[in-house]
Amino acid sequence: MKVKKFAIRFIIVLLVISIFVFVLMRIQIDELEKYDFHAIEIADLPDGIYRGGASAVLVSAKVEVTVSDGHILKITLLEHSHGPGYGAEMICEDIVEFNSLDVDSISGATASSTVVKAAVLEALKSGKTP
Repeated sequence: MKVKKFAIRFIIVLLVISIFVFVLMRIQIDELEKYDFHAIEIADLPDGIYRGGASAVLVSAKVEVTVSDGHILKITLLEHSHGPGYGAEMICEDIVEFNSLDVDSISGATASSTVVKAAVLEALKSGKTP
């Protein structure tokens, strides 16, 4: 009987923690989605390599962005830890293809996509790396 009570309490605690983490992550993702992804005029950026990062509880990304002649040539994910959403790496290809951060998130990897886009924005806002 004691084992059954312990198991039920343990499951309830796990459930509460899971809900807390989910809500906290949702709040942080909502904040990242408020970023003004039009704030940077890519065509006006000097050529160079830019580094930046962003995170939200279970998801984080650090990127290196190569800019030349007003175009994003390459985005390298230096680090990317994620929860269950795989595939957000593809958003880098979309950003390069459209030379814009105004691209759709990858279905099934919305949180990771938002964090990667925010990391690219932070990199471009931070300035070139020497």
